[in-house]
Amino acid sequence: MQFYCPVCFAEIAEDQQDAPCPVCGVTLEEWRRRDYTDRLIHALRHPNPEVRMGAIISLGNRREPRAAVPLAECALAHPIDVVQALAIVEALRTIEPSLERDRALDLLANHPARAVHWAAAQEKARGGR
Repeated sequence: MQFYCPVCFAEIAEDQQDAPCPVCGVTLEEWRRRDYTDRLIHALRHPNPEVRMGAIISLGNRREPRAAVPLAECALAHPIDVVQALAIVEALRTIEPSLERDRALDLLANHPARAVHWAAAQEKARGGR
């Protein structure tokens, strides 16, 4: 099993996972004190797509408006992962209408995958009703 630092995503040996990260120096205790939504938003930059997908689903379940733009940025950072980007549109669908949500949908209008920018446009037109 591969272990990563939760902050800088450096690979960590299994026997070193409880020690401070050799790259950034953060400890797990420091990381665990951070707000859970902030940790999920940070996980959107994880190199493992399965971790990102878990964060996307969790953020959609939390319906947190401050996650909207980071979700869209995640989709744009991984343009080839259309399934992930569509899951992001679905997560945005759960968030109440807000400036952040509208900004995220506007960002996704520039996604290179037709299915994604079409789904984002449909959601924006729907207006959260």
